[in-house]
Amino acid sequence: MARCSSGSIMRSRPLRRAASAPSRPAERFPHFRQACTAPPPTAQWRRPWGGGHVQLKRRTLAAFAAPCLPLTGVGLPLVVYLPPYYAGTLGLDLAMTGILFSAVRWIDLPLDIVFGHWIDRTKTRFGRFRPWLGVAALFLVLGLAMVFFADPGLTPLRAFLGLFLLYGGFSAAQVAHTSWGQALSTDYHERSRIFGWWQGFNMLALISLLAVPPLANALGPRWGLEPSAALGVHAMGWVLIALVAPTFIAALWAVPDRASAHASPHGWADIKAALKRPLLQRLLLIDLFASLPPGFGGALLVFFFEAARGFSVTEARLLLLFYFAAGLIGAPLWGWVARRTSKHMAVAWAIGSYAVLHAMLVLMPSGGFWVAATGMLLAGLPAVAPPFLVRAMLADVTDAETLESGRSNAGLYYAVLVGVQKLGYAIPVGLAYIVLDMVGFDAKLGTANTPQAIDGLVLLFLIPPILAALAAAWLARGWTIDRAAQARIIAALDSKGVTP
Repeated sequence: MARCSSGSIMRSRPLRRAASAPSRPAERFPHFRQACTAPPPTAQWRRPWGGGHVQLKRRTLAAFAAPCLPLTGVGLPLVVYLPPYYAGTLGLDLAMTGILFSAVRWIDLPLDIVFGHWIDRTKTRFGRFRPWLGVAALFLVLGLAMVFFADPGLTPLRAFLGLFLLYGGFSAAQVAHTSWGQALSTDYHERSRIFGWWQGFNMLALISLLAVPPLANALGPRWGLEPSAALGVHAMGWVLIALVAPTFIAALWAVPDRASAHASPHGWADIKAALKRPLLQRLLLIDLFASLPPGFGGALLVFFFEAARGFSVTEARLLLLFYFAAGLIGAPLWGWVARRTSKHMAVAWAIGSYAVLHAMLVLMPSGGFWVAATGMLLAGLPAVAPPFLVRAMLADVTDAETLESGRSNAGLYYAVLVGVQKLGYAIPVGLAYIVLDMVGFDAKLGTANTPQAIDGLVLLFLIPPILAALAAAWLARGWTIDRAAQARIIAALDSKGVTP
């Protein structure tokens, strides 16, 4: 098992390099050096889930993961359904649509930092995370109503206001929810299990919501409703609004929310210092590069399969079912790989294999719907791993930085991670739609676009996702916190009387 030298975790370099010489950061933080050099407590390795940390009950994990159903549903349409819907049915200019959906995420980024900052300062009799999740639910419902039920001919300002309100509620809920997951356990593998459930509910939400528009269009005529893109989007909006209350209440009622024994208020100077930490910066880069491939895929998938492969819009969206269905298999599979190796190596293998399978999907000759469905199924298997494993890795980073600084920045760190994931989806939408407009691609023409426009679409769908995936895999291979290192960090926190 890999050793943890005094400077290895802080520098985020391979352990074999760090073992040769202590680094200055560790010399400045004797508790941190002590955690890295002391042997792990025997009890930590005799129990299946580590030390005194118990395995959470399934009903607790299910209650914690329940808000993923509406939250993931917000993320999927904002990438796959709503940009083409706004550019087509509602009549917004294609380039303006890309700018709006990208800009609102950039503007929303400071809110993530503010939410994380105040979550770390929150101390109420209801807990640290519950109040934020409850208030976020109200803004989420208002935003859903404005965005999913917009009328044709809406102005860019009206579109922006609805998106901004929706993203505000979404951001507060995401930061509070993922930060809460970090606080549920300090065990290395139990954290993978917690966020594995989180990702499993994400996949369940994606598959279920993808079935809503075709079901609405199939059943609509029975109630005198004409099948249309608007009917599918409206149905999805009603489903999401209906899911918010029961799922959020389940989490608020059934999930423990204990105060952090090492939480302390921090100012903006502390936030700036925290964001400069090499370990956090490396993990944020991993998440950014791992988010770009599905970001490009979501923004361009309908256009690619419709214009470059000749499928109908309905068939193109149906292919997403295979992609996300694979995630139900992939999540436990990559959780198993992480337990047998480590979280960071599982991320590296997953995102690296995604690059290969995505290239095969794009470059293979058109062979009909079922050939494309098989390609989407295979590409979906590794795509599911980075989101939940990176969040489990961030929980370990939080413990390491808490040992070093004596302050819990969990809310801040997960806020930054939420913001980085938004960038991973905002950059592709903004960039891709502008480039498509530049090469003369028209979203309404489909296969009637010029060969040059379709070639530009294919290259945009192929090259950026592969390059980003390979960059994420390379960064993940150099990660340093494995199970042994994390056990020593927790032991050092315990020795100081700190409950992580």
